[in-house]
Amino acid sequence: MNKKMDARLPRDRVLEVAARLFAEQGIDAVSVRDITGAAGVNLGTINYHFGSKENLIHEVFETLLAPLQERRLALLDQIEAQAGDGPLDLELVLRAIVEPTIRSSIGQEGAVVYLPRLMFQVYAVARPFLGEKNSELNDRVAKRFIDAISRAAPGVPYEQVCWRYYMVVGGFLQLVSDALGSNRLHRLSDGCCDTGDPNRVIEELITFFMQGMTAPAGSLRQDAFNNPGREAFLEALASPF
Repeated sequence: MNKKMDARLPRDRVLEVAARLFAEQGIDAVSVRDITGAAGVNLGTINYHFGSKENLIHEVFETLLAPLQERRLALLDQIEAQAGDGPLDLELVLRAIVEPTIRSSIGQEGAVVYLPRLMFQVYAVARPFLGEKNSELNDRVAKRFIDAISRAAPGVPYEQVCWRYYMVVGGFLQLVSDALGSNRLHRLSDGCCDTGDPNRVIEELITFFMQGMTAPAGSLRQDAFNNPGREAFLEALASPF
């Protein structure tokens, strides 16, 4: 254990170590003993400060997620205040979604860098006790941003905005998780894509999301209908493997 961690209170050490282990190994794979051993505290520490592993998981997510969501909402409040009764700037709204996560994760230290990988686990595996808590923290913020995007892109149907908002969130979580984990994009691009550069990551994401968010609804599907090879392709897709 390093001196920096030694100087922290046992509760804080447990939270930071738990976030790291959950992100690296998976929430279900990490035991209380794993956490206390890595944090250098006794087994009773988790029960004393959190009561149970489930409560510790709640605390990890709330500790990491709440400040990030507050930052996003503060940025959105500023964008709305500047716009007054006029239209919102779509690029600024998307930046308010994306930039806080990128800036707090890539090239930084501390437990918050593990949040994207933890969020992927929430989406991938159903855990009722965690899903309910996660919804409390996220749904209010998500609906604020969906409404803001609708105001910034009035020509896009609300249903499409909802679909695309979810794709935005999934896209940047995937990229940040890759940058903090396997760096697969860096390998696939033969080193051309530097996922360790937060500024480049942000600009690539915003450029992509701006185009996707404002694309005409259904335009790609209409192109597919006009493709003579479409029926044969769909038949092949429907065939059992």
